[in-house]
Amino acid sequence: MRIAILETIVMPAGHEVEFDRMLVDELKRQGHTPIFFVPQKFPFKLNYKCEVEYLDGGEVVTYAGANRLQKLFLSLKREQRRRAWFNSAYQKICEHKCDMLIIPTATYRYLKAIRDTNLKNSPVPISMIFHGINPHEKANFVKQAKLTEKYTNIKLKVITLRNDFVKDNLYNVDLIYPPVFKPMDFDPDKNLTLHTPLILGFYGQYRREKNIRFFLDAFRQAKFSVPVKLICQGATAMQEDSDEFEKIIAEYKDVKGIEFWHKNLIGKEWQRALMDCDVIVAPYAAERYRYHWSAMSFTAIGFYKPILQSPEMNPEVMEEFNVGEIVNLDSVDKLSKQLENFVNNYADKVKDYSIDLAKANEKYSHEKLIRNVLN
Repeated sequence: MRIAILETIVMPAGHEVEFDRMLVDELKRQGHTPIFFVPQKFPFKLNYKCEVEYLDGGEVVTYAGANRLQKLFLSLKREQRRRAWFNSAYQKICEHKCDMLIIPTATYRYLKAIRDTNLKNSPVPISMIFHGINPHEKANFVKQAKLTEKYTNIKLKVITLRNDFVKDNLYNVDLIYPPVFKPMDFDPDKNLTLHTPLILGFYGQYRREKNIRFFLDAFRQAKFSVPVKLICQGATAMQEDSDEFEKIIAEYKDVKGIEFWHKNLIGKEWQRALMDCDVIVAPYAAERYRYHWSAMSFTAIGFYKPILQSPEMNPEVMEEFNVGEIVNLDSVDKLSKQLENFVNNYADKVKDYSIDLAKANEKYSHEKLIRNVLN
């Protein structure tokens, strides 16, 4: 089948980019022909080696550098353009440009938008992918999902590890497992790496909720019996985030064993950084991670890297598989002691981690994701 991916989100880096790549590569592997439907002048971060169809309706709207008042205006502009893009996509479907459409990152607002356009009457199936539903947005999602039920070609695919919709009777919603993010250009070491010094990697976009200072204080205080290095990378899109990350670098620049990278990592550079570390660190103490699958957690699994993660981050994974540890965020002292024990005894646990990482990769495979999305 010719399967169109309707992408309208622009990120400097991050998992939206890699998620699209995952869809493209696995669709090709299963014998399909993926193409992109994107707004005019869409700035691709990777060359997906796919045919591209440009949508009428204007360029992508971003909030980069905007103040609160500007964001309000841009939000209205984005909603207007989203409807124009959806109408343009419908026209391309009517021109037989694709046999199916995937919207890879949707919210409940997309459901209202699609009903305001001709795309609701699409003659080909549409799979809208939702990367988890928070409790505070659930009521809006359920309302919009029910209003969309009569458009039988629109299927809502919620990536989740839990079922929060048992009593909602949503007939157009499928709950599907998250996929791992795996290296596309390299082969992971399934036996796990063990560098000297042992390398801990704190990677991704910088956000305040990631609790970086708390973790850095615990690392500084810990007494390790083996050589260890912490790489702390921050990709920043907003100026205030960039300024804050630079403050953190200045505060901890003299701490032995910490190396800061203030830059984006995309494609091979991102994969290489992950491949070159031993353990992923993700102490993101945010309640939303119970409901939205953690891309960093599933990156660690896909790259065969044990993970140190917060209690909120998809606890169902740790309950089933021994792929790391839940970090103790009660105090710097407790986390520091845990880091000492984890690092000092890591070599003895490598074999057990490798066994369960292989099992987790099987359960959360790309093949199963595409099968669920196309179903």
